[in-house]
Amino acid sequence: MDTDDAAKPPSPRLRVALLACGIASAAVAAAVLLAVTLTVFRVREPVMTMNAISVKGFGGAAPGGGGGSSPLWMTVVADVSVRNPNAASLRYAGSKTAVYYRAARVGGASGPPGTARARRTVRLNVTVSVAVGALLGDPGFLGDVAAGAVAVTTATTVRGRVAVLGGVVRRRVVLEMNCTATVAVADMSIRNQSCLQRVWL
Repeated sequence: MDTDDAAKPPSPRLRVALLACGIASAAVAAAVLLAVTLTVFRVREPVMTMNAISVKGFGGAAPGGGGGSSPLWMTVVADVSVRNPNAASLRYAGSKTAVYYRAARVGGASGPPGTARARRTVRLNVTVSVAVGALLGDPGFLGDVAAGAVAVTTATTVRGRVAVLGGVVRRRVVLEMNCTATVAVADMSIRNQSCLQRVWL
């Protein structure tokens, strides 16, 4: 082979071909990275589920209350779970649950902050004390009791944040679950429960 021919630089046409090949490879790699980002690391909507609403009984002292004449309270436990389908943890500031009777708020409580690990489900059990006096203040309450069923509504809100790609992508998440349930007066069991979830990203 002629050493002078071997030492010749690539022709302009070959250089253009090599440059085009490099650009095409970089474009393919960028497309693959974008596809992975949009599928694996895309922020998905967490799912909140109301597993159960139960009435635990009555008490004569309000939560955190002192001595003296205390109003009568009914204890309601909301068993809520949050499923995090994302590839990163969901950190939430805490849950807030309120109980309503005929659109009037009769009780409320807050749950502690926490973390729902990636692709895991966390349980949020919130105990709410409902003021029986507020129920008795509604003229329709005694009629519902006489009929054997009292309809109540619960509203649970969870606010948090999901960070993916090492914190490059951060999304605030607000979960809201509104449930309507009927309490059977005879045994204090829950009947005809229905829930609606809303998510804001």
